[in-house]
Amino acid sequence: MSATATAASTNRQDYRTLSTGPVLVATDGTTSADAGIRAAEQMVARTGQPVVVLAVLPPAPIVAADYGILLPPIETEVARREALEQRVRAQLREIVGSGNNWTLDVRAGDPATRIVSAAQEYHAQVIVLGLGHHDLLDRLFGGETALHALRIATVPVVCVAQNFSHLPTRLAIATDFSEASLAAARVALALFAPWLTVVYIAHAAPRLELQPEAYAAWMTQYGAGVEPAFARFKAELDVPAGVTVETVTLTGKPSRAILDFAKAAHLDAIVTGSRGAGFIDRLLVGSTATAIVRGAHCTVLGVPHPVVSSASESPSRVPETEWAQRLNDFTRRNAGRRARLEVDDPEYGSQSQHAGYPFQGAAWDHHDRRVEIMMGEHESTRHFTRGLSDVRSVDILQDSQGRDTVLRIAHGSGQTILTLVR
Repeated sequence: MSATATAASTNRQDYRTLSTGPVLVATDGTTSADAGIRAAEQMVARTGQPVVVLAVLPPAPIVAADYGILLPPIETEVARREALEQRVRAQLREIVGSGNNWTLDVRAGDPATRIVSAAQEYHAQVIVLGLGHHDLLDRLFGGETALHALRIATVPVVCVAQNFSHLPTRLAIATDFSEASLAAARVALALFAPWLTVVYIAHAAPRLELQPEAYAAWMTQYGAGVEPAFARFKAELDVPAGVTVETVTLTGKPSRAILDFAKAAHLDAIVTGSRGAGFIDRLLVGSTATAIVRGAHCTVLGVPHPVVSSASESPSRVPETEWAQRLNDFTRRNAGRRARLEVDDPEYGSQSQHAGYPFQGAAWDHHDRRVEIMMGEHESTRHFTRGLSDVRSVDILQDSQGRDTVLRIAHGSGQTILTLVR
């Protein structure tokens, strides 16, 4: 057996062993989490796996007003916790029934962080949560929590749309033929095999601005290379008997093409892999995965790629009192290095804003609570400054030789990431 085949076989075995852990379903006791509970119920009805229900009590909100801080109504943490537990127990009685033996675990803190830490402690097979209704209010425990969990999770995350009725019988696996998408496909087959009838392996070819004749010729050439890639991809899968596998080549922006195809083909789920397990990959998840989670009206299975991060990939969180000096030092060390600037915004997903420009500097304005990032050529008009307001945290990532690789600024509800060319 070749080394490649051995590695592939090892990955398959690793994913098969996920079935020994419980299903972890997250809820806040509201209707936006109902779909996740229904999905978990159907999953374990056939497998008999235990279920852990995790309810997370987020910190009480503090609102800034013109004349100070507007505090929430006085309410003890004990009372808030009891109210959440009662709400979740009532939700479980209504959906699963009073005779269920599911374990309820109530914790406090950031929802996504607590969900992932609980999954690790319980050695969960999978995390299941609801996507909500795709509106602003549901993002608190809907799509944004799902994305944040996927960024840091080490197990698959099943994001269940509000219109859920049954586990996937027809799904699409979004692939760029990478190991990450192959891993996601294997997980999907392992998790949903008892229900599947049709699996589409979907690849989005880039849309080029060419004349019709030239574009047709290019697509013919592109297709000649894609077909062998599809064949190799299918050969690496253990497709259950009775499941039909079809391949489809789409065109355009991958996330939009996949979402449109899922709607047109009346699919029950979309499967996507994240880009990797490194720090920058966990932060961005990947623009395609991000847009799919935010735009889907069906179940989405997100699978973190099983790559072990090295200790050298750990970021350094900079204390606020040191932001000014550390950004000055960062500028001194890296001015002139070419970089890529990416913005991860809850409204639009991960987007590459500028790439290939020299980094010129970063500075902290304490009075306005802004970080200014400057990029561009000194002796040309190709330069710009990006101002980031409402800064929450600053992280600097270095490689094993101590050289800066990533500057991450969390601001408002999003983040901006500067990746330096090595």
